[in-house]
Amino acid sequence: MNAWWKGLSQREQRLVLGGGIALFIAVLYWGIWQPLATSAENAERRLQSERQLLSWVSTKADEILSLRGSTGATGSVSDKGLNQVVNETTRQFSIELIRMQPRSEAVQVWVQPLPFNTLINWLAFLRDEHGIEAQFLDVSKADRTGVVEVNRLQLGRG
Repeated sequence: MNAWWKGLSQREQRLVLGGGIALFIAVLYWGIWQPLATSAENAERRLQSERQLLSWVSTKADEILSLRGSTGATGSVSDKGLNQVVNETTRQFSIELIRMQPRSEAVQVWVQPLPFNTLINWLAFLRDEHGIEAQFLDVSKADRTGVVEVNRLQLGRG
């Protein structure tokens, strides 16, 4: 290698040295700096998206709490059975019911992922028109925006 270097003219040595430095800088930029900068931008976008989701969920949680704090059912309480009301209203709200399991004075319900607003409107309808309230609700964010997965939902009267 040393013999090859000494065999080059001074002009060729400067040209090889300049090319080597340019190659080193290019590797640093496109191999390290640019991927890091791109990762940081993507992380910032994800963070912003998660913040927006958190804000939206917080707003909806406040709405749920205010609905729970209201005086309760404004309509007449239905005489129909809990299972029958849940079956009818899921069809009415285009909610795909996976399974229902009766539990003493309540019913546990599993549904396909659905828009959050549909879920809230359905629960409000059950409360207002049939006197059925969500005794336990566990939801998580689905892959699509505004859609939630209902992990556990227990409904009961009163």
